[in-house]
Amino acid sequence: MAKKKVLHISTECYPAAKAGGMADVVGALPKYLIDQSWVPTVVTPRYKLPWFDQQTFRNVYSGSFEMEGKSTLFDIYKVKKGTLSFDYYCIDIPGRFDRDSIYLNEFGHGFQDEAERNIAFQRSAMQWLNDPKSKVSFDLVHCHDHQVGFIPFLMKKTETFKRLKDTPTFYTIHNGAYNSRYPWTRLDLLPKFSPKFSQHIEWDGYMDAVAAAMRFADHVNTVSPSYLDEMKEHMPALQFMSEKEPDKFSGTLNGIDNEVWDPRTDELLSNKLTTTVDQFKKVNKADILSELYHLNNIPLISFIGRFAHQKGGDLLVPAIERVLARFGFVNFFILGSGDPFIEKKVQELRDKYSERVACFIGYNEGLAHQIYAASDFIVMPSRFEPCGLNQMFAMRYGALAIARNTGGLKDTVVDFEAGGLGVSFDYDSVDDLTHAMGRALHLYKDQKRYKKLRSKAMKMDFSWTKSAKEYARIYNQLTR
Repeated sequence: MAKKKVLHISTECYPAAKAGGMADVVGALPKYLIDQSWVPTVVTPRYKLPWFDQQTFRNVYSGSFEMEGKSTLFDIYKVKKGTLSFDYYCIDIPGRFDRDSIYLNEFGHGFQDEAERNIAFQRSAMQWLNDPKSKVSFDLVHCHDHQVGFIPFLMKKTETFKRLKDTPTFYTIHNGAYNSRYPWTRLDLLPKFSPKFSQHIEWDGYMDAVAAAMRFADHVNTVSPSYLDEMKEHMPALQFMSEKEPDKFSGTLNGIDNEVWDPRTDELLSNKLTTTVDQFKKVNKADILSELYHLNNIPLISFIGRFAHQKGGDLLVPAIERVLARFGFVNFFILGSGDPFIEKKVQELRDKYSERVACFIGYNEGLAHQIYAASDFIVMPSRFEPCGLNQMFAMRYGALAIARNTGGLKDTVVDFEAGGLGVSFDYDSVDDLTHAMGRALHLYKDQKRYKKLRSKAMKMDFSWTKSAKEYARIYNQLTR
């Protein structure tokens, strides 16, 4: 039986361009789909990021279109075969994506031309696929998050891309807190379509990419089952549509790439897992906590992520201060960036407790791997979490998760007192987070019990294999 082809359209893909978990998904899921008899391809924008400068590309297509009365030129490049385990294309739109950041400017704010960027990227991809001269075709198009949410609508309801109207589309909501929503004065950003379809892409008086995707995609999923349930509670339109067409919506837990995240072979670790886990932890702690006190005898709790309201970043500093005051003998490592106020508070915490707290403001992929390898616990106080990957990385590297009971964290981190392998808590408060970290420290004192849980956690299979089978099953239904 001939293999079918799927195109993933996304603004992120690891290792080319990463701002969050979506990059890990788009970089890993395609690799695992190969074993499910699907041939994957990925297309993203071309950014001014180091990875792109290091690769060999060839131009495979050039085009242009009018948007709000102005001509937009674009080129599509394909990376040298064998660079990744799947075909990878990037779209160069001069003046739109050739920046050294994916979403945020130097002040941490979104770019002011987000509407033009996102819609130009979608239209460029569609024109490439729609043009017979491009000689590319796919059995299914998989769109990732709001930045490309208009694509199912463009494919099905615009004359410009009528060759694509019968190609099934799959839409994944990676984070429902963000959206591409524009006033109707920007209608000319989109190609012309019949006015009768305007109501189908409208939400609260705006052109809305998520509304368009939920209505016109052939299947919609979230990146964990619990997050789908939570989104229904907070998004009446999703609740209504999922009740009307229950088979169209699903929640599929993300996985991790076991080849990238393997403590025995991880190229980003200077100290790999070769003998015992205790020794593995000891040497990695010594590497990253050289300036802290009593390295080997006390636990390390770490945070890796964005300093944002969603991630509970504002709860972190006051909770750590309370834990240090009550327990004393514990170290912390904080790796992250985002809200300037939280960044400042983290640095002040580090200065105040210089023998107990280490921090790195920014993001460093290699350092993140080292922190997982060194840590005994990873703390995730998220107010909401579509899936979360840090808890999966952590367990693979022998660190238990201290996680709030929400979204994908609820699906993957069960409290140790309830037969699970982590520490969970219910409320997004400093008190609850402090209490959870205190419970983790008490667990750590019982080394026999802690090590037994750690050993089980490291054997958990969070690879993409199971999830890729579920994606392939739905793909097959849509293309049957």
